[in-house]
Amino acid sequence: MKLFYSPTSPYARKCRVVAIEKGVAAQMEIVASSPMASGAELLAVNPLSKVPALALPDGRCIVDSPVICQFLDGLSDGRRVIPADGAARIDCLTREALADGITDAAFSLTMERKRPAEQQSSEWIGRWINAIRRTVAHFDAHVPQRPSTDRGPDLGDIALACALGYLDLRHGDLGWRMSAPALAGWFTDISERQSLASTVPPAA
Repeated sequence: MKLFYSPTSPYARKCRVVAIEKGVAAQMEIVASSPMASGAELLAVNPLSKVPALALPDGRCIVDSPVICQFLDGLSDGRRVIPADGAARIDCLTREALADGITDAAFSLTMERKRPAEQQSSEWIGRWINAIRRTVAHFDAHVPQRPSTDRGPDLGDIALACALGYLDLRHGDLGWRMSAPALAGWFTDISERQSLASTVPPAA
């Protein structure tokens, strides 16, 4: 199978981390692709021209990182990154959604700041920054359990780590660590995992 990705995409990074945690990364070829270029190979997999997109050997295509991660989670036995238990599953997927919300706001902020200054919307920039700060504060008040030898990260943990990594990459000026010291400590610890350390995006 082929994963179409951009090296700086936090959504694609989330899928790569899940593949490593599940021990299926060797089954997946990663193909660098620029969504803005809308190349024919990417469009054949995802007509939205977005990454990540996963092409399967049987011709099927899977798009959107939550769906891809659920597919990868079912490829092997053993520990699941999405718990089967109802309450734990909902908690995990809720944390994933909140973390992806940070990423969504941060990505929108990135794209807005690339526009000419006179075309940028200060209202939307403020809304996205406030959404990021509120959600970071939420996680600082509800710091996830630290992964251990017995308990690896679940999908909520992975999504959050990728979101915070993207803030570091694109929006260091927000200084999220200063207002969220407990979350910053959690992020330092989880970032030492091989799955995250080996997928750190290149510096902008």
